[in-house]
Amino acid sequence: MFWFALTITIGLSSCDPYEVVVESRTPLLFSEVKEKGIEGCMEYYLVPGCAWAVLDEEGIVSGTAGSIFDGSKQEIELAHHFQIGSLGKSVTSVMAAKCVEDGLLRWDSKLFDILPEWKEKAHPGYSDLTIRDLLSHRTQLPPLNKHSTHIDTKTGKLVYDDIPNFTGSDSARRSMFCKYALSLQPVEVEGLNYGNSGYSLAGCMMEKVTGKSWEDLALSLAEDLDMNIGFERPNRFDSSQPWGHLRLNGDRLEPVSAEEQKIYNDPILAPAGNIHINILDFSKYVRQFMNGYKKINGYVSSESINYLLSGKENYAMGWYNDFAGDTIFYHYGSEGTFYCHMMFFANLNSAIIIFTNAPGITDTENFINDARNYLKDKYIYI
Repeated sequence: MFWFALTITIGLSSCDPYEVVVESRTPLLFSEVKEKGIEGCMEYYLVPGCAWAVLDEEGIVSGTAGSIFDGSKQEIELAHHFQIGSLGKSVTSVMAAKCVEDGLLRWDSKLFDILPEWKEKAHPGYSDLTIRDLLSHRTQLPPLNKHSTHIDTKTGKLVYDDIPNFTGSDSARRSMFCKYALSLQPVEVEGLNYGNSGYSLAGCMMEKVTGKSWEDLALSLAEDLDMNIGFERPNRFDSSQPWGHLRLNGDRLEPVSAEEQKIYNDPILAPAGNIHINILDFSKYVRQFMNGYKKINGYVSSESINYLLSGKENYAMGWYNDFAGDTIFYHYGSEGTFYCHMMFFANLNSAIIIFTNAPGITDTENFINDARNYLKDKYIYI
């Protein structure tokens, strides 16, 4: 077994970066993946637990492996929730499509036409931003994906070191964060500028036109699709749910307890990814895209679904796209302690979803890629 040393900074959505030294395993050959199977690959890549689903025209095949945290005897079940990170960007994009279909927004609606009171203190370089720009990461906004924090010794509360410490309700803090982002100097970048700040701004636009919080809009979507969702890490509300992990000092996995404050999915960035859900309910959601691609209307129209998938090259709205060879749409999602993945194979009318409670590092991504190829070979190419 050959390993090589890799130093990574795990940047969480609203906590300080964790500098860790990780012994990354050499990626497996596919012949080795087939021999090991899902559980063998998990052991090799140090993944504590996972849930997976394969969707096709005939239905769904799903499964689980491993435990809710490293060292636990409680096994992962299909009903268990995982924090899906940036897979939630797709959910926010669907919520925006619903606003467009309801006549509350247009794809070319400008930010300051919806929130004119924000314009005075914003940098003039953002004057023409549209919700389409925000959701497709075609902006010059600072991404604001990672933040440095510490715990105040007197109050025991988390304190930001690099951005203001906003107070008030979740929506009020999100608004203050967005106005702060708009006050910053635009970054010099052309094309795709992947960042969380744009999704928070899109969320504020939807909050303004609907009169509802982003969280209430997400819960409404979930109710319409018969899904059960929540926010933040699932074990913060139920210790029997999967725990996320950090990997420190090579092979040591550190489960992240509900009480750990420095790893915090801050609602100011919720539209960019702060949902927990189980694999079967999320499969219902992905099915909306499979159906929409085939011109079948669902929660939103097939026209909207195809726009979210293909409206922009490389990254449309909540989905990367690749039309070289097979047409695929995909996304990875991690808040640092969970890592999840979805991929829709349009030409095969199939999709694979994989959830893990492993940290967002190279080994976990390699596990997900190997597991996806294993599942594709076993259940799609048959």
